[in-house]
Amino acid sequence: MKTSKFWRLFTFCVSGILLIVGMASAVAQIAQYRFSALKIELLPQVPFGVLAIANTGSVPLDFKVRVQHWQQRETGEDELHLLPPNSLELVAFPNLLHLPVGGRAEIRIRHRFPAPEVERTYRLLVAEILPAPQGPSSETRLVTVHSLPVFIKPAVIRRQGQLLNAQVQQGTLQMTLRNQGNVHIEADQIKVRGLAQNGQRLFEVRPQREYVLAGVTRPLMPMPLPQDQCAAVRTLQIVLDVVANPPATQVEQPTGVCR
Repeated sequence: MKTSKFWRLFTFCVSGILLIVGMASAVAQIAQYRFSALKIELLPQVPFGVLAIANTGSVPLDFKVRVQHWQQRETGEDELHLLPPNSLELVAFPNLLHLPVGGRAEIRIRHRFPAPEVERTYRLLVAEILPAPQGPSSETRLVTVHSLPVFIKPAVIRRQGQLLNAQVQQGTLQMTLRNQGNVHIEADQIKVRGLAQNGQRLFEVRPQREYVLAGVTRPLMPMPLPQDQCAAVRTLQIVLDVVANPPATQVEQPTGVCR
């Protein structure tokens, strides 16, 4: 099913934004709101959840809610298809919200399928609806559509992944993640440690969050490494921390990881 022109325009928006601020002129009214969660996970025994939105700004707000089916290609790109409004695959209700100043509303989410063998994945789109312009001098606000991941867990969860092709180029770590389990992996579950010649840990950092869905192998976004002690780094130890006692990948850097 093809997405409408309106929704195609916004599906590129970054997931997991907790706060969006829309501003007008120098004495602008400010639209502020907060979500109660950055992702929704539904369990077989609890097939429903709630996402709350609180209006913390100075103007009333209206939102439209839609659901997308979410998959990933082997090349890493997301593949998104809007579910029809009458679909019972994953229900988000209500699909229109009005929040007065200081108000709070809840979106109730429910699925109607038996527990899957492999995690089902969706995106919940929450878009602010702008009020109609009141004239040529009307204020303009910047708005964004939020794309929040929704995961329907299998009855039996298997977490398994493998890091491939890890290498450092000009101070940046590049690597590929293969998800061999039946649930998603988040890139910030990876620990990257910089070790000195004597094994001393100089830093430990994590990539920014991005998702690799079950059965997918995809390159992660390049990760800049800390530069303050880069010349002393001789080994990068990379751990995918999704199972007990995970194996570590080693990248030897005899001359450090500086640019």
